[in-house]
Amino acid sequence: MALGVCLYDGLTSSEKRFALKADSFSVNYVKTPIQIPIANGGDPRLIDIGQIRPTITVTGLVDTTAPGSVENVTGPTRNSSQVYTVPSKEELENFVTSKFYNEATSKVEIMISDGTSTPVAAYEVAISQARFDLAPATEDRFSFTLVFVSRFNSEN
Repeated sequence: MALGVCLYDGLTSSEKRFALKADSFSVNYVKTPIQIPIANGGDPRLIDIGQIRPTITVTGLVDTTAPGSVENVTGPTRNSSQVYTVPSKEELENFVTSKFYNEATSKVEIMISDGTSTPVAAYEVAISQARFDLAPATEDRFSFTLVFVSRFNSEN
């Protein structure tokens, strides 16, 4: 399980930065061309005005209690720091319910890290959905799914 998915709240003081125990990271691009039907069985017209809506889905595991400072991870530099902590379920749930994307003051970011100061990919995101599942015999951890609406990769 890679700890190369980093979540940053974009604040300049008292910021939150997490290294997620992610099983998967996927980016989905939804395009919305318009199809106009033509009467009497005519060939439909297609209009593509270039609308694209990226979404990101991250799944993984999160412990019920915080692992502590022993699980710090080096990630991309944000606000002069590269230290990301592994969150507990409570910390991640609090992040989801309290952090809101604001272009002027707090650009929530999700990044793919290879352990260096520069991210492999970085996306400004707004949290769309979060799900935490607890299964029998794994009461010490939850599986999670986070869904984000996003901007394009800023590292391209």
